[in-house]
Amino acid sequence: MSYAKTTELNGSGSIIQVQPTETEQKLVCYSFAHPTETAVLLLDAENLQINSETEKFLTTVCTCPIQIKIAFANWCSMGKLDVELHGRGYDLIHVPVGKDNADGKMIAFGSSIYERYPKAREVLVCSSDKVMTNLCNHLRQHGLIVYQVSHQGEDITVLNSATGKLVRKNANVLEIPAIAQFIQQIKELIKTEQTRTHSHWVKLAIISQNYKNKYKISITQVAEKYFPGKKSREIFEQYPAEFVLHQVEQNAPVHITLFEIAADQADITEHPKASINSKADLEQALKNIIYQLTSNSPGNYIDIGTLGSEFKQQYDKPITEQIKSLQLSGNFIKFLQSCSSYQLKQTAKGWQIAVK
Repeated sequence: MSYAKTTELNGSGSIIQVQPTETEQKLVCYSFAHPTETAVLLLDAENLQINSETEKFLTTVCTCPIQIKIAFANWCSMGKLDVELHGRGYDLIHVPVGKDNADGKMIAFGSSIYERYPKAREVLVCSSDKVMTNLCNHLRQHGLIVYQVSHQGEDITVLNSATGKLVRKNANVLEIPAIAQFIQQIKELIKTEQTRTHSHWVKLAIISQNYKNKYKISITQVAEKYFPGKKSREIFEQYPAEFVLHQVEQNAPVHITLFEIAADQADITEHPKASINSKADLEQALKNIIYQLTSNSPGNYIDIGTLGSEFKQQYDKPITEQIKSLQLSGNFIKFLQSCSSYQLKQTAKGWQIAVK
């Protein structure tokens, strides 16, 4: 324990000099002798994903600064996670597609950490795979302090393999993914639902529920972090190159699809205003819009008012103006009745239309 020595200053006061113990003196000498020791973080990104909040938590576990971060994965199948990790200072090592390829590369690389980085004092091995135990033991045998970082249930746990001390990051602490990671998660859920339903368009409510079930947070919570004051659906409107939203009418369910799917559908991505030069062209354009609006339930009827509104949105021209420009006689309903592609019926709420 430190002790104090008092020195008098000719009646004008005194200086208290704190004298360190022998142990404290050794620790001070050690810190000056080893100012550049560092911690290395190895991440199997296919097995465990670490967001910035968890990474901050890990800096409180080890004693050396984490100055070297290396992630292993087949980056072609990880969406934009490589962009995110690169932005957070990770070196990225790519492996071919295949089970355990990332594990194998991480073990091979990590086994020579002490040679690659002579100033490394601590290593954080981030993977829930039990095969990493052998790597941890190997590094301990070479004098390194090793922390095994993994998922245990919903929590992140850090085990000091030398002391057996276990530190747990409480799952109750909300972990919001980086926006690039969130977009990739949603895209994967949409693809899964498209495969299950055999439909390009899926209900946003189903995607929202599936996301909460899988990641234990809601889309609304993600929206609150990145787009304060906006509704959850508005997060997708910020990324028109990734998602396409559709709602037939105000109280109807919102549907969502991927832009890469929509890109294959000419009725969505093309803007063929100049190509409508005849009655047949207009009939086909309206037919495409009906297919688009009913793709989740082919054959269903929609209100002709909805059809007209969608036409104006896609072609920047009211349907009545388009009919007049083609010098066709009659109003919108007369035009539809003259076409062979449609089935029309009149209800209490007005006219509805479907494709034959």
